[in-house]
Amino acid sequence: MHEIEKVIAACRSTIDQNRRGVLVTLIRTQGSTYRRAGARVVITESGEAFGAVSGGCLERDLAARIRPWLDDMQPRVITYDASRADDMIFGLGLGCRGVLELFVEPFDAAHVPPLVTDFRRNGREPVEWTMRLPDGETLVELIRPRRALAIFGSGADVAPVADLARTIGWRIDVIMTRASVDVSDYDAAVVMTHNFDRDADALQLLLRSQIAYIGLLGPKSRGDELLAEIGATRKPRFHNPVGLDLGSETPEEIALSVIAEIQAVLNRRSARALRELNAPIHDPANTPACA
Repeated sequence: MHEIEKVIAACRSTIDQNRRGVLVTLIRTQGSTYRRAGARVVITESGEAFGAVSGGCLERDLAARIRPWLDDMQPRVITYDASRADDMIFGLGLGCRGVLELFVEPFDAAHVPPLVTDFRRNGREPVEWTMRLPDGETLVELIRPRRALAIFGSGADVAPVADLARTIGWRIDVIMTRASVDVSDYDAAVVMTHNFDRDADALQLLLRSQIAYIGLLGPKSRGDELLAEIGATRKPRFHNPVGLDLGSETPEEIALSVIAEIQAVLNRRSARALRELNAPIHDPANTPACA
């Protein structure tokens, strides 16, 4: 499930239980922060948190401050500034030296946030979501669809790949035959049937598509044989052997290697160690942010 869908579900569940809570949206950041603009968390009146706008410290503070917000049910913008060395003034000791602006929307059965009542998915297309702040300012957020991964195969090594992808919110389809398969709906595909003919059929189908990432399990020599069989050549989006060099041995370790590579490719990142980068971890140009 996409993070925003989890947040909406948490709001609805809280309302269905006749309880109150706050929907908190991170609308602006400056400097180093754990999450980027667009992150959300639902905090119930009992202190439960669903989602995250920080590594956990802000959620605890928000839960401690929730009572007066629930009493007046008024939306508001609050700021946490940890850019100074004395950020312990908040009693939080934030590890990231940044500034965060949060839009807080108290809710109950009579005050339902527009995100819960009005947000609708538009298939595989991004959705522009508009938020109006108490001061009249309007923010527009581009909410991207869930990543979609097609896995061709049925062996025991398919499940760990599918499970890990689901854990990070991707939509997964396991395909055992290429018959009548429309692959235009996927961002990435991994071929792991362990059968030469079925692998060739799947690759032929995928290489005709516009899928951004096509992975093939197995050594490079086998990949070359398959490409020769179908009369194709290696393209940058064809990844064989599939995955990153993590020293993986078990199916679970291989799944980690595969999903990590797909994540890096789709996000247009290098997959290098962060300590080697002399740049911000989050690329502002690729941030699904409120603006």
